[in-house]
Amino acid sequence: MTPHHNTDLASEKGRGQGLPSNPKLIWKLPHSAETAQSTPGTRFGMFKFRKARYARLTDTNSESNFSSSDEEKVETMLPLMRESRRSWPLMGCFVILNILLLLISSTMFIMSLRPPSLRYTNKITAQSRNHLLKQMSIPSPMLDETDIRISPKRMDATLLQRNPPVIYREPPSDAVDIAWQALVDTRPVPLSRSQVEAIGKSPSRSVQIPPSWGHGNESYFGRIDVFHQIHCLDALRREAHFEYYYGESYPHGWNDTTEFHRLHLSHCVYLLLQNIMCNANTDVYTHIWTDALVHPFPDFNINHQCKDFSAVMEWQEKNGLDEESFVALKKPEGYAYRKMSRKFKEVNEWEFESEEEKEELEELLENADPDGENA
Repeated sequence: MTPHHNTDLASEKGRGQGLPSNPKLIWKLPHSAETAQSTPGTRFGMFKFRKARYARLTDTNSESNFSSSDEEKVETMLPLMRESRRSWPLMGCFVILNILLLLISSTMFIMSLRPPSLRYTNKITAQSRNHLLKQMSIPSPMLDETDIRISPKRMDATLLQRNPPVIYREPPSDAVDIAWQALVDTRPVPLSRSQVEAIGKSPSRSVQIPPSWGHGNESYFGRIDVFHQIHCLDALRREAHFEYYYGESYPHGWNDTTEFHRLHLSHCVYLLLQNIMCNANTDVYTHIWTDALVHPFPDFNINHQCKDFSAVMEWQEKNGLDEESFVALKKPEGYAYRKMSRKFKEVNEWEFESEEEKEELEELLENADPDGENA
């Protein structure tokens, strides 16, 4: 740096005040605390300067005021001064980074103060489609293709009928049957080869959709299990009104029914039991006191976490195939099939060609399970 001042003024007033008469000046850092303390305040014209951060030196030719050792110190300090200037951008970045970290920490702290339910809901929505359901279900095309929300639903578990009445609790009628049948959409749905394998089944032993149906050469028939369960529940409902539904076919009551009828009913009871045990609802209900009973009465009207059944119905409505055409399919020649037991064939009124065929079949399937699949 070159100080700007009047040379004549400096030469006249500088004498006796330690100011150099030579206008060519350089700056030098004080090389010790003593030098810094010994540099007095200086008046220059009408201005008064504070103690200089850098000592003013005379011309480099003046040996009395500027020695070779001082020159070496200046040369040593100059790179440090330049490095100090270059470090300012780095220090600025460091300050900005600290400010950003402070903002992030503050934001996270504020978010942690929200109610737990909100944090839980946001966590769920951030996951992939039906993330929680996939943890509790085997692979299903429905879980990959539609959103099935989980939400609390209050059970209607009163002992008496409500007003207006719930149609599913009404006595048998055509309207009641239509309402139940609307829930039992047992139409098959198409599955790909990989979807069949994903549920642990063999494509070679699964019924294939004919290519003429327009689903390619490797599509297979599947069904959504919830509709089969509702079908079984409806079978129990019908059995509770036996005379209305079966009185004409079996005028002598239950004992007059066919073996298939009784086996189908026991199949449904056990299937529903297994599904209830599989889901193992752990929700809790309480009890209340009433003016009609002296003992506690259970309050079954509690909230459950429920799947959106309407979304299940919408997907089924969109993807269901024609059931009548499915039932009308006949086993193709050369296709793999499972050998069934003699009892299974008798229950389904299979016509044996001879008694020898019955005995041969019984011996062949001696170690088979009830439906005929070898253990």
